[in-house]
Amino acid sequence: AGPTFGSIHVQTDDGGAVERAVHKVLPRLGPSAGTSVTGPRNGWVAVHDDLCDREPQLLQRLARELSYSLASVVLGIGVEEGAVVRYNLWDRGASVDEYLSVPEYFGELPPGDVVALGANPTVVARLTGADPGRVREVARTAATPSGLPPAGELVEAIAAVMGVAKTKHN
Repeated sequence: AGPTFGSIHVQTDDGGAVERAVHKVLPRLGPSAGTSVTGPRNGWVAVHDDLCDREPQLLQRLARELSYSLASVVLGIGVEEGAVVRYNLWDRGASVDEYLSVPEYFGELPPGDVVALGANPTVVARLTGADPGRVREVARTAATPSGLPPAGELVEAIAAVMGVAKTKHN
């Protein structure tokens, strides 16, 4: 398995508010070797955290908490095991779209769940201003990772369509 990493992007121009919220929530998740809050860029503030880089569940938990506490649209996006891209789009703490590039990568799912893990271009467009056609084109799913561009390229392409810069922090 390859590297797992992720980032969180908060739709706001108030980097200070994001930083305060991150430092309030993070201690509840576990010890982290470092956190950076950067931006705003294109109306998004990016959060990169060492602990959330390694733990996709914690990345999404922090994204949800930030969305709730800041009453904002938040994107939690990353690469898992170097093979698949996952994102969750949160609006005021509610999950409004979830995507996994290879829906059954972690095990067999009921057909409805496979479909549900595809991107919802209408929701993505409404919350990020992305072009729905581009979302449909870029955020595709496949039966295996080989059916898609390499995960590192795919995560950047999806982020770019949403207007989010820099999903990696190294």
